[in-house]
Amino acid sequence: MKNPDLYGLSLASRLCSIVNDHALSSVDTVLADYLLDHYHELDALNIYAFAEACQVPRSSIHRFCIKLGYANFRDLKRSSHHETDCYTYFTSLSQKPDFREILSRQIVDMIADMNTIVPDALLLQLAGKIHQAPTVCLLSSYSSLSALQDFQRPMILCRKRLHVIASPLENERLKLLKDEDLILVVSAMGRFAQAYQTLIAGLPGEKILITASHQREIRTPYDQVITISSQDCHLVKTAYAKYGVSYFFDNLYSLYSRRYGHPEN
Repeated sequence: MKNPDLYGLSLASRLCSIVNDHALSSVDTVLADYLLDHYHELDALNIYAFAEACQVPRSSIHRFCIKLGYANFRDLKRSSHHETDCYTYFTSLSQKPDFREILSRQIVDMIADMNTIVPDALLLQLAGKIHQAPTVCLLSSYSSLSALQDFQRPMILCRKRLHVIASPLENERLKLLKDEDLILVVSAMGRFAQAYQTLIAGLPGEKILITASHQREIRTPYDQVITISSQDCHLVKTAYAKYGVSYFFDNLYSLYSRRYGHPEN
């Protein structure tokens, strides 16, 4: 398996997921906990000191790295640099004394932009496809996962089951898809779509990409591409990636629930 950061699954996200979901006593939790506590010291950390501090053999660390998708511990450490680059937008912005004013303005500008390029007619068309498809799968990296889950849960009240998938490799549900099913891929920065391009191209069903990236090369496998930004945000973590995805799906849910959410509809 390739480095999961190529799939938009950052090292920090994977480590937090382990700490949040695994038993406190598990070896994976012990290792993930230590890496999170020493995240800013990864460059200086070597596998011998890591193993000694966690009181595990080096073979356990090697298995841990493989499980996360890294070839070795060096590869795992290297991935943290890619993550830092992606978050330059927010880390630099958060240091500004007028942070609130700047962020508020960017969010207001983003909403105005999205209201123009993502009209209700487009969202209603997508809502109709979701309503008609027997199975709907939403694929995204962990960075967009909470927004999709916030969309998934109330859709149950509309009698529509959705499946949210953050780790498509070897996912059993994707193997059961048919031509009449629908796949929504959410890749705000384009990285997730770029990395999973081959896998998605081989899946049956209608494929729709939702992105703030304008790069042509990531659009190949899709029947439709919905662009949520008038500016190209390829591989850049902007307000569109953090807030735009939630705004998109909140509006989509509102239109879906009004059109299809009641038994008489």
